[in-house]
Amino acid sequence: MTNAAKHSGATVVDVHVATRDGRLHVGIRDDGRGGAAPCRGSGLVGLTDRVEALGGQLRLHSPPGAGTTIRLTLPLTQQAPSEHTD
Repeated sequence: MTNAAKHSGATVVDVHVATRDGRLHVGIRDDGRGGAAPCRGSGLVGLTDRVEALGGQLRLHSPPGAGTTIRLTLPLTQQAPSEHTD
């Protein structure tokens, strides 16, 4: 939401949240200028890293001039930390 307000020039942001098959599904779409790309050093790299660290997946679609859509899924069950034995 912050990126959409700060960088995209969007006037509308839609957010959809649902749970299905033991996963949280989030979709965020804006009508901004698009062209968002993790390779430009944006906060998208950090967001992707955090989602993946939790066992989730993030997908980005942001063609120039056509807004940005981010879809992410996260598992709803927490995995127990692995135990180390000596």
